[in-house]
Amino acid sequence: TLLVAVAMAAVGMAAGVVGCFSVLRRRALIGDAAAHATLPGVALAFVITGSRGLPVLLIGAAVSAVASMGLLVLLRRFTRTRDDAATAIVIGVSFGVGVALISGLVARGVPGSGGLERFLLGSTASLSAADARLLVIVSLLSTGLVAAFVKEATVVSFDPGFAAAAGWPVWWIDFALVAMTAVMVVAGLPAAGAVLVTALVVIPPVAARQWTDRVGVMLILAGAFGLVSAVAGVAASAVVPGLATGPMVVLAAAALFAVSLVCAPSRGLLAMALRPR
Repeated sequence: TLLVAVAMAAVGMAAGVVGCFSVLRRRALIGDAAAHATLPGVALAFVITGSRGLPVLLIGAAVSAVASMGLLVLLRRFTRTRDDAATAIVIGVSFGVGVALISGLVARGVPGSGGLERFLLGSTASLSAADARLLVIVSLLSTGLVAAFVKEATVVSFDPGFAAAAGWPVWWIDFALVAMTAVMVVAGLPAAGAVLVTALVVIPPVAARQWTDRVGVMLILAGAFGLVSAVAGVAASAVVPGLATGPMVVLAAAALFAVSLVCAPSRGLLAMALRPR
């Protein structure tokens, strides 16, 4: 339980921090597209290597997710497809391909393919110490990158026109932000699975946004909310037998969002109700 709690705390914190820029840029569904695009990568990594080791499968998932995010950026940049339509296309096609590959491997009785479907809903029972160490390292690196380039990410999120006029590589910064979201989605796969992992990069930033108008404070709060949600979810699943970790983490994050929605000092429903007209 302690091993899972440490790994999930790191993933929850980093997912909250990285997800802030997706929320600020009104691209929350990018995480959902990345999550659904991980399944083809998991299946293809297993087919190519024959290994079910978590690092190998996560590398395949990351390559697939980043490739799908690149396709999403290209669709928005070079076609007249709307953001929501392009995102829906990537989600539907990638998820269909992933489910078809995984179910096909299991149906044909390919040796070692059983259990790949756990990436749909997540499973922390199989996490080893090496797996937890990998998730912690990825999470810390992602958080460090955000801290190092927070100024560039903030400007591109709020005023890409100014960033372009100043000579900044807006397209590459945009792709880097999308790719980091994909990486954090992949890191959350072992716990929440492709279906629920999007909540880790969306709910904590949205909850944090209720409390502040400053990007720096929002990043800190989102990381804290993600960490608390992960630890609370792991604790609940450990105390009550039969409760899956991933759904409990999501429910803990939802509870924090509900509290923020009601009790935030300026944006909360209670504050708005008591504010003089």
